[in-house]
Amino acid sequence: MFMKCPKIDRGCGFCGKSRWNPHTEKHDDTERLFCGLATGFDNRVEPLPMCWKDMSKSQIAKYRKQKRDEYDILHVNDFRVRRKQK
Repeated sequence: MFMKCPKIDRGCGFCGKSRWNPHTEKHDDTERLFCGLATGFDNRVEPLPMCWKDMSKSQIAKYRKQKRDEYDILHVNDFRVRRKQK
């Protein structure tokens, strides 16, 4: 089933809906669109700057780092925070 992706303004086989909130790691009442191609901590369609397929490797790396840092800040007191390897 193809959902209409707002990034490409047409149906996409990788776009799907869910009530999962990646920030709280729980289900809630808000339905969100997720990209099946996007990898990392947050694969919602809304914060993506453009379609994942159209992003360069450097843009993908920058986006993943940004989302990883946001995740770490949100979960700084959580026991599940991953430790950065140096």
